[in-house]
Amino acid sequence: MTIGTLARAGLSAAAILATLATAGVGVAGPGDDCPPNPEPGKCYEKVYTPARYEAYVEEEPARADQGPGPARVVVKRRQIREASFGWREVSCENGGVPPRRR
Repeated sequence: MTIGTLARAGLSAAAILATLATAGVGVAGPGDDCPPNPEPGKCYEKVYTPARYEAYVEEEPARADQGPGPARVVVKRRQIREASFGWREVSCENGGVPPRRR
C-alpha cells in the first residue's frame, strides 16, 4: 500500500494518514523534531538557548557640530552568544513527555 495508491482511490489526506497509522507505517516530517542519531529507548527534548549579551560603557567624543564640551558616556551592548536550539536527554517517565514548567 503506497500513498499514491491511496490518493488514486480518492481518499483525503486525513484518511490516508489514518490508514497509514493503523497499518503501522510511520509518517516522518522534515526531521526538525528529532535529534540527529537518537539512541533507541532514550527520550530527548529540544531546548532553546537565548542569545547572550554583555553591556559595556563607551565614551564618545563631543561632536564638532555641538561645539566644545565633555565626552558623552554611552552604555552599549554586544552579543556574546547567538540564540540556538539543541537536544538534551530527559527521563522517559510519562511516556517521554517532559514535565511542564510554570
